[in-house]
Amino acid sequence: MRARVLIHGGGKMGRRLRAALTESHEFELAALIAQPRPDGLPDDAWFPTLAECDTDADLLIDFTLTGGPEVAARWCAGHRVPLLSGTTALSDADEAALQHLAKQVPVMWAPNLSYGIALMNALVRSAAGALGGDAGIHVTETHHVHKLDAPSGTALALAETADEARQHAGDSDAITFTSIREGEVVGEHTMSFSFGDEVLEITHKALDRDIFVHGALKAGQWLVKQPPGFYSTRDWLAVD
Repeated sequence: MRARVLIHGGGKMGRRLRAALTESHEFELAALIAQPRPDGLPDDAWFPTLAECDTDADLLIDFTLTGGPEVAARWCAGHRVPLLSGTTALSDADEAALQHLAKQVPVMWAPNLSYGIALMNALVRSAAGALGGDAGIHVTETHHVHKLDAPSGTALALAETADEARQHAGDSDAITFTSIREGEVVGEHTMSFSFGDEVLEITHKALDRDIFVHGALKAGQWLVKQPPGFYSTRDWLAVD
């Protein structure tokens, strides 16, 4: 029997996730939460808000904007449903709600659900730990013109990884960012480490948004089998 997925958000990622579920052997669509109503959904598979949703679900996948994860966390707390959020820009209230929910059910927040970014994160941790405070770090990220948050959630997460890894070095320069919005670029991230007369760059390019959808479904498969807790892609893929 396939697990039922409730999709929170009707943007590009939500629509792609809905399409992917039609081909999934592990999951099926429980309902889609979006405004306005998408074409082709029966009455019991669409709700304009989570507050109006009364369907059963085994997992909620959240691809919304700032504030959406907090709403999703409240619903999941009331229904004891695991939550996977790929929303990139979290408010303090979003983060607090996810952390609180994680005491009751498994929760994963990942601003980027691609396997390549998970590997990049591990490489960034290694490089920043080795170089410590001797390197200046700059993050350049490029996305499509429709993306609202800058720097991207992925860029901020990579910077946080680097900062944590070099904490033992004492004084370190602040990590700087360049955000570019052009065309329909899915997502490109480069971490530059400048030290002496050398520059080390680690780059990831996403060529298709479906990598995030497939990642979300794989991560969801893993998440629903976990005990309550707050998880990341690092836990899911066991990369360090």
